[in-house]
Amino acid sequence: LLLLDSPGNIHSISFLFKSLTNTYFDVFATLPPILPPGAVGILGFGAGSTARLMLELYPDLIIHGWELDPSVVAVGREYFGLEKLEKKYPNRLFISIGNGLKASIRNGFAGILVDLFSKGSLIPELQEPSTWHKLRKSLRKGGRIMVNVGGSCVEAEDEGRNGKMVMEETLKAMHRVFGDKLFVLNLGNRKDDDSSLALTGELAVPDRDAWKKALPRSLKGYVDMWAPYQG
Repeated sequence: LLLLDSPGNIHSISFLFKSLTNTYFDVFATLPPILPPGAVGILGFGAGSTARLMLELYPDLIIHGWELDPSVVAVGREYFGLEKLEKKYPNRLFISIGNGLKASIRNGFAGILVDLFSKGSLIPELQEPSTWHKLRKSLRKGGRIMVNVGGSCVEAEDEGRNGKMVMEETLKAMHRVFGDKLFVLNLGNRKDDDSSLALTGELAVPDRDAWKKALPRSLKGYVDMWAPYQG
């Protein structure tokens, strides 16, 4: 486990004998089948948990990851097998040190995964509609964004940054930009222990059926868990 921030929130996880994590990283790994052709950006790369899953599941996928803290990438290379992953996929995995909100590639991303936390809380920029306008512009036609929006399970160093409140503010900001093309998935088992993700784009019943068919059995169940954002 890679634990950061004073409360010890999990930022990366890796197992010796299995790829799936039973966490939101697995949900992130379901995104490629509903994207147009092109590269995926991971903003908040961490130690590479999401990238490892996706590279194994999708043989043609190219990933560009951004991580603000170089020490996190260094830890990933030493303890989470990231160095081996880079050597195994030299033409499919590219890691940049820098601000993920400034990420861009030629012709735009097919999809973007957003996992940006600081001091135990979603970064404040994600509660601003202008941020989502900018990220939407960095997508190619038909591209989507999937976001770890946290929830009450997230413990912030600043007590004023309540996890559930910040999650709701983030979803409201996204809704102002994406309107009814915004869906939410909740992984929590209790109201006081929720952990949610957001997804942009259309998601009609035929889309869900095709999505399921493209996923391994262990990930199919997540497709039906998405619900329209209700505000």
